[in-house]
Amino acid sequence: MTSVLNPQILGQAENAHRAMLDKILGAYPGMTYQQWVGLTLASGAGGELLREELVGRMGGALKTDPVTTGVVVADLAANGLLGAATADTLRVTESGQERFRDIRGQVDAAMRIAYADIPVQDMATAGRVLAQVTEQLNRALAAA
Repeated sequence: MTSVLNPQILGQAENAHRAMLDKILGAYPGMTYQQWVGLTLASGAGGELLREELVGRMGGALKTDPVTTGVVVADLAANGLLGAATADTLRVTESGQERFRDIRGQVDAAMRIAYADIPVQDMATAGRVLAQVTEQLNRALAAA
């Protein structure tokens, strides 16, 4: 089956991915999608970064304002997943690292199954196209 990339196809793929992630996150009471994004960004930054930087990265990823994102960061800290390294710097706690590894392992396993029959070249092309679409939409949003 051949499909032309369009917002409907993108939305269906996004919804399917999100439903799988929500199912995984459901095993961790109180863990929201927004918190998962924050924990992922903090972990990907080596586990320690300026609070302001994390709020900025999350805002860009989630398309939310700094106040909303700040609340999510505060929730991560209240849940013991982030802690203060210095007055301005946050670090992923041991509990946060364990939570990140657990969830990331489940997500990776689910995606291995979902992507198993897709040729590597097709995945590479899809990745490049989706990155370009995202970049162009981000530019359009910034200009609007």
